[in-house]
Amino acid sequence: MNKGKLPWPLRESLITRRFGKQPHPTFSGITLNSPGLHLVTQKGAYAEAIFGGTVLAIQLSSERKKNVLVQHGNYITAYNNLENTLVKMGDKVVTGQKLGKVYTDKVTGKTTLIFVLFKNTTRLNPASWMLKR
Repeated sequence: MNKGKLPWPLRESLITRRFGKQPHPTFSGITLNSPGLHLVTQKGAYAEAIFGGTVLAIQLSSERKKNVLVQHGNYITAYNNLENTLVKMGDKVVTGQKLGKVYTDKVTGKTTLIFVLFKNTTRLNPASWMLKR
């Protein structure tokens, strides 16, 4: 993978939570530890592969949302909080391929992708791998 040169997993988005430790946006004295980026986008948006690879797994979260994990050699990208998926385990994907539709919360109306990047089992800051916006 090419650090600093990869496309974003959404065509348009706003980072609402960054990677790593940060203060809670509402409650003072509370620290959050985010495993990846929380990206808010428009309703109906699709998550797209940031690099070619193989679908390692499709997971179902406890909230019944879907997560797609794509392996790229020693790296894995996770596209979490999907309403549905367009790929299945073992599929080969290419850069820019749609993986699934991002879930829109029925209470808040926000459409949020949680994007996580691993090298082997270590979480990395996805923003440092993406093209500058």
